[in-house]
Amino acid sequence: MPHSSWNSDTPQRLALRSVQRACAPLGRSQEADGAWRVPPLPRLLENALACLVAEVFVPELRPHVTATRRWVRSAESQRHHEVPRLLETWLRARVDGAVPAPTLDVSHVLFSEPVFSDRRTFFLALAFAVGAPVRGGPSREVLQSQMLERIRARHAARLKRWSGAELAALFLLLADARPTPDTAAALEALREAQSASGSFGEHPWASLVGLAALRRWTPGSAAFTRALDFLVRERTAEGLWCFSHADVWDTALLCRALKGCEDLAPAMFARAGSFLQHAQNEDGGWPYRGGVESDTDTTAMALLALPRTDAMRAALEAGRDYLERMRTPDGLWRTWQSREDPPAEDVVAHAVLALRAAGADPGSWTPAVEWLAARAWREGGCRAHWFDIHAYAAHEVALALEPGHEAARYLARQLLETQNPDGGWSPAPGEESSAAASGMALGLLTHYLPVEHPRLKGALHALADLQEPGGAWTGPLRMYAPRPFAIDYPMQVHALAARGMAAVLQATRAPRPPLAVL
Repeated sequence: MPHSSWNSDTPQRLALRSVQRACAPLGRSQEADGAWRVPPLPRLLENALACLVAEVFVPELRPHVTATRRWVRSAESQRHHEVPRLLETWLRARVDGAVPAPTLDVSHVLFSEPVFSDRRTFFLALAFAVGAPVRGGPSREVLQSQMLERIRARHAARLKRWSGAELAALFLLLADARPTPDTAAALEALREAQSASGSFGEHPWASLVGLAALRRWTPGSAAFTRALDFLVRERTAEGLWCFSHADVWDTALLCRALKGCEDLAPAMFARAGSFLQHAQNEDGGWPYRGGVESDTDTTAMALLALPRTDAMRAALEAGRDYLERMRTPDGLWRTWQSREDPPAEDVVAHAVLALRAAGADPGSWTPAVEWLAARAWREGGCRAHWFDIHAYAAHEVALALEPGHEAARYLARQLLETQNPDGGWSPAPGEESSAAASGMALGLLTHYLPVEHPRLKGALHALADLQEPGGAWTGPLRMYAPRPFAIDYPMQVHALAARGMAAVLQATRAPRPPLAVL
C-alpha cells in the first residue's frame, strides 16, 4: 500500500491497523498446542550433505535423493561470509563429481575463530572420510586425536547433544574397520545422543553423519533403522531437507515482539503462553525446539515473552534460576551450555533483560552491562551472533543497557544516521530496506523520539508498505543456524518487523517519559 494512503492516519491508527493485520497470519498458522512451527526454507547445505552421505556411505538413502540432487545442482552457494562460501562450494563440487576431486580449503584465518572452528572440524573430518584432498587444518591423525579427546570429555564440557553425535560419528567414519576401545567409546557416545525420534539432537547434519557411522559399524541395528526412518520422514513434499524448525524460539520471539498487544488476539496469545509454559525443560530452561537441551537465548526470550501472572510464577522463577546458574565466571552468558561456546552480545543482552524483568539482584547483570557498553562503543558498533542485522543488535543491546545509557544513545544515533531515503533500514550497508531491520530500528527509536517525529513517521510508513496484503512481513533475513550459515525462518521475519509496529502502538497508548535529545 503506497504512502499516500496512510497520510490521513495518525501513527496510532496506522500501527493499530498494521498489528491487527499482522495477527491474522499468526492465527492461521498457529498449531493446536499453541506453537508456531513453521520450518525454514531449504538450503544447499543439508541437501548436498544428504546427497554425499547417500552416495558414499548409505546406499539405502540413495532412492530418496533423486529430486534432492537435481535441486542441489541449481541451488546458490551462500556468499555473505567466507566460511559458508568455501564449504558449500566444496560440497556442491563434490556432489557434482567434479574431476579432479575438489580440494577442501580450510586454511582461511576465520576457521580458527572459536565460534567457527567446529565447522572446520566437521568438514575436514568429512573430507578425510570421503578421501578428498584438503588444504589447511590439522592432519588426519591429529584431528582424530582431538576428536577422541572431546568425545571423552563431552559430559564435563557440556557438549550439545548434536555436537557430541557429530564428533562420535565422524570419528567412527575415520577409524580403521577393526573395533578398538576408542571405537567402542565413540559408538557409546553416538547411541546415547540418539533421540526418541531416531534423530541425533533433532539436527539434520548430526543425523546424516550419525546414519553413515551406524551403516558402517552396525548396519542391521535398530538404531540405524530409526535414524534412516527419521531422515526419510523429514523430507519435504519436494524431496528436500530443511534445517530444524524452532517452535519454542519462534513462539517466544513472536510473543515478546507483540508484548502489550495481547488484547488484539487474547485467545491466540493465551494458547502460545500455555505452549511456552509446557515447553520448559526440567532444568528450568527452554530449548529452541522441543526435545533438545535448554539454551540461554531461548530461556531469556521465553522469560521476556511470558505474562507475569500467578499461574506463570513457578515457570518464571525456574527460568530465572537457570539463567543465574548459567552465568560464566566473568558475569556473561554463552548461547549454549557448552563451555566451548563464546559469549554473544545479543544473548548477553537478552539475559540481562530477562533477569531485570524477573526482579533479580542488579549485581547479577552489572558486569554484563559494562561488557555490552564496551562492545557498543567499538568501531561499527555491537554485533549480533544470531541475526545479521545491525538494527537487531542495536535494539537488544541498547534496551539491555537501558535507553538513557550514553552507549545506548550512541547506538540509536547510529541507526538514525543509516536510515534509508524510503524511511526504512537495510540489514547491511548497500542493501534495500527490509521489514526485519526496519521493525527493529523503529522499535528502538520509539524510546527516544515521539511517534509524530518526521523520521519515525517515515519509518512507520515504510514498514507499513512492506507488509503484504495478508498481513505478513517477509524476508530477507539472515539468521545463523549454525553460525555462520544463514537460514530463512519466515516467522522470525514477521516477529522482528512486528516489533516496530507494536512499539509504536505501545508508545501511543502509554506515552513514555521524554529522554534528552539524542
